[in-house]
Amino acid sequence: MNYEYIDPIKRAQLYWERRYGIILGIVRGLLYLHENSRLRIIHRDLKASNILLDEDMNAKIADFGMARLFGRDETQGNTSRIVGTYGYMAPEYVVRGQFSVKSDVFSFGVLLLEIVSGRRNSWFQNEDVEDLLSCVSLKI
Repeated sequence: MNYEYIDPIKRAQLYWERRYGIILGIVRGLLYLHENSRLRIIHRDLKASNILLDEDMNAKIADFGMARLFGRDETQGNTSRIVGTYGYMAPEYVVRGQFSVKSDVFSFGVLLLEIVSGRRNSWFQNEDVEDLLSCVSLKI
C-alpha cells in the first residue's frame, strides 16, 4: 500500500468507503495473526509497504521476515535486537525491547493515520514536527 507507487487510477479510487474496506482488511488480518491462528504471530514491522492490495483493493499483510511466533498462552517477548521501521514501532519496544500484540496495534494506529490523512508518516520530516504522530498529538 505504498502511496508513492500505487497506480494513479487506483489512487483516485481511494474514497472513504474503499479506505474503510482496506482498514477492515488489515484489522481482520491482525485478528487472525493475534487470536485465530494456531500460533500467535507478532508481525513487528507493520507499515504501508507491507500491506498488499489486490485488484479489488483487498488488503493482505505481507513480509513476515521479522515476525515472532508464540504459543497460544504467550503474549509478549523481549529482545535486545530491535528490528522494524522507525515511526511505526511502539515506544516500549524501541526503549526496552518489549514487544507484544500491542506493538502491532500501535503500528496499525500509525497506518490508520496514514490511510485517513493520505500522508506517509515520514512526510512531516521537513516540517516543524518530526512525524505524523507528533503532528496529531499537537492537534489533540
